[in-house]
Amino acid sequence: MRIFIVSKAAWNIPALLVDQTVVDMVASVNDSTSSEIIVVADGFRSTLPPGATLMGTQEAEALLLSSANASIVHFGIPLKGSESFTQYFIDLAAPKQLVDGWIANSLAQMEHKKIVKKASAVYNYIDLPKPHLPKYEWSELALAKTRNTNGDSYFMVFATLNEIVGILKEFSIFKKWQQTSMAILFVCKDTKEMHKAEELVKGYKYRNAVFFKTYESLELIDFAAAYVSIWSVYLPYYTRMIQWAAGMGLPILLNSQTNWPIAYTQSGECFDFTELQGLSNHFKLYYKDEVYKQTRSNYGHAWLNQMMSDVHTIKNGIFAQ
Repeated sequence: MRIFIVSKAAWNIPALLVDQTVVDMVASVNDSTSSEIIVVADGFRSTLPPGATLMGTQEAEALLLSSANASIVHFGIPLKGSESFTQYFIDLAAPKQLVDGWIANSLAQMEHKKIVKKASAVYNYIDLPKPHLPKYEWSELALAKTRNTNGDSYFMVFATLNEIVGILKEFSIFKKWQQTSMAILFVCKDTKEMHKAEELVKGYKYRNAVFFKTYESLELIDFAAAYVSIWSVYLPYYTRMIQWAAGMGLPILLNSQTNWPIAYTQSGECFDFTELQGLSNHFKLYYKDEVYKQTRSNYGHAWLNQMMSDVHTIKNGIFAQ
């Protein structure tokens, strides 16, 4: 039995999220299956653990043709020639907004429904195994800080363009109080959004402490190297990223004015980001009180462990052969 896992992002799913989900799946199997696991990718963003073979698309398609017994695991883009094989769909997409533009999104929704209908089983975030997270040396974290913020410690922010100015006003209050090096890193969905964000901060007093990067350039180590993570909006695929943050001991701040599932609010501190000096006071508190920061990190660990305690669906469903 061969299991082909196609690590290719569909719609608006960040490539790192797909690749790391593949890593989590492979790591969860260990020796519990006798199947040959083949990860299909022409460019892989993560380190694949033992238990699977990494293979390019063309080579994998040729191998599939010679396979009498196989199944396909994919994220919206099945392997070519796999129509007659059992297919499992790992659905990590936002349910209402697959792509930008209403016409393109309508077409994407139709395609999404077709894929769901063809799949023998469909899995989503609550079915995923526990994140398989690497441990980094201090020197590796230092290099990540150098790449992201010229070496400064940083708050890592996931927010919309409309929220950046408000968050920076709170960051200014913190910087006036701190008067030393601390940066803020905004993660944007693509280069277009990042350029718009950069335009917003022209002339900002603390511009040298403000940095941006896109999902395309995002790495797991960016979470590990951060000081605090800030989540101003909710998107379904943020679920896994928040789990990464919790698993790496990164404190989590959530905006209570967005539609977070109730269970997620236990991962850290949840409050109204628009409250005057609410965010800046939290910046100060986490900066000056290491014990408080560590306590909130423990909240994230406990939340992740609780969420993962009964998750075995993918392991038992796909790799049960």
